[in-house]
Amino acid sequence: MNTTASETKSMAGLAELYQQARALGIETNIAELETFGFTIIEPEKTGVSPEFARRMLERVAAISAEEDALAVELNKHDDAAKPAFGRQLFHLLERDPVFAEAVMNPVVRTMAAYMMGMSYRLYSMVAFVKEGPARSTPMHVDSVGVPTPLPAYGAVCNVSWILTDYTEENGTLGMVPGSHRYCRHPTEMEQPKFIGGAMDDAMVTPVNARAGSLAVFTGNTWHCTYPKTTQGVRTHVATAFCRNYINPAESYDDLPDELIEPWGPELARMIGKTAWQGY
Repeated sequence: MNTTASETKSMAGLAELYQQARALGIETNIAELETFGFTIIEPEKTGVSPEFARRMLERVAAISAEEDALAVELNKHDDAAKPAFGRQLFHLLERDPVFAEAVMNPVVRTMAAYMMGMSYRLYSMVAFVKEGPARSTPMHVDSVGVPTPLPAYGAVCNVSWILTDYTEENGTLGMVPGSHRYCRHPTEMEQPKFIGGAMDDAMVTPVNARAGSLAVFTGNTWHCTYPKTTQGVRTHVATAFCRNYINPAESYDDLPDELIEPWGPELARMIGKTAWQGY
């Protein structure tokens, strides 16, 4: 269907957004997102070179080495009840210009706007780093704190930069296709089953993605991680977006102007600098 903005006034904004998706070659990814609740955008479609993913990975590694691992409560693994295993690095946007570049990528912004509306906000930007073997992360949704039933339109979404090859052995993400339509949190009985340390659950589909890919999924999509059995590093940067009435998880009030100004008014809007309320 060939449409123009003038022909689709009833869908103002969305028509232009779909035209952007068509120009970027990610129409199929939007169809997968609608059908399955997640999609993998190959490195060739992101519009950046392989060097970009390597640069972001190097910066994440440097931050991980510089920062005290135990300074973050979530990084303490002496409690088996902890929901995640591995390092989590927060407030990345202020750490290096490469992360602003990652947020402002046209494919990232198009997918965020499609899922969260044209007034979408940046919710958080967190690196997940696992070195050596690691247990799995339980099945959950990213609509944390939202009670069942979850709104079908979603309050948050996740656009993750995959920085190392993600395979089942490397502790990749596991998705439940179609679960975004359940509009609820998974129950204890629906947690993945394990046999001999490996996941054995027909509901879960492993995400196989090359470094430089984008893993995109809604805040209602059920997901977990596979146990990591390899010795190497497994890293992705989860860029979360939310609707404009949601309070972001990270504060951007202290971001320096020199980081924001090169990207024009769009980044300022995304982090709430130009919110109409004025606070």
